[in-house]
Amino acid sequence: MMSPHASCRYQKCIKTKGAKEVLFLKNFGKMILKLFEVLLILSIATLGLVLAALECRLESVAGIPGEKETFLEFNLRLLGRERLLNGTITAHVDLDDEFTFVHNIYCHRNGEWETSLINVHYKTCAYMSLIYEKYFVPFLTDSTLPTGKDTCPLRKGKYYLRNIEVTGDNWVHYARLGLVRSVIQVTKNNVTYGGMDLVLFLSEKVL
Repeated sequence: MMSPHASCRYQKCIKTKGAKEVLFLKNFGKMILKLFEVLLILSIATLGLVLAALECRLESVAGIPGEKETFLEFNLRLLGRERLLNGTITAHVDLDDEFTFVHNIYCHRNGEWETSLINVHYKTCAYMSLIYEKYFVPFLTDSTLPTGKDTCPLRKGKYYLRNIEVTGDNWVHYARLGLVRSVIQVTKNNVTYGGMDLVLFLSEKVL
């Protein structure tokens, strides 16, 4: 049987060992985060991506009709010198996870559009949560487009956009400077049911 003194020494040893393990895990976690940060910076530098505040100017916007039917219809136009986005987006049916949002980004190089590394295929709920909420909602200052839990499914209806100034402040981790083309298509079983083709010019913001 272990004596009281030996028992105390054993418990003290266990506590000391446990504290050392916790400290090691904290330091190890910090090392991993630092390594991830370094790798991110290196990848951005290697790909020639921008890590700065961005100025965004819209050049053109056009709706993409569906191959058979158009379930998500974009009727948008640019107004004024500020090229503000105005118009409507109409969902002719409820868009749930039976549909896939395909979003491709192209960069203009040597007079041609080149595909970039940004090429996502998400079901409606995932797209609205991961892409729409993060990269579009912040500049939708005067719009009836849904946000939060109301984005999935995207309910049938006509949504308005009024004098929307598109900003690229939260695109800095992946955007390239110059002409950029953003193409969004709603698909089901590899058939397109509507979308939008947006061309914009990105430049570094003068602070």
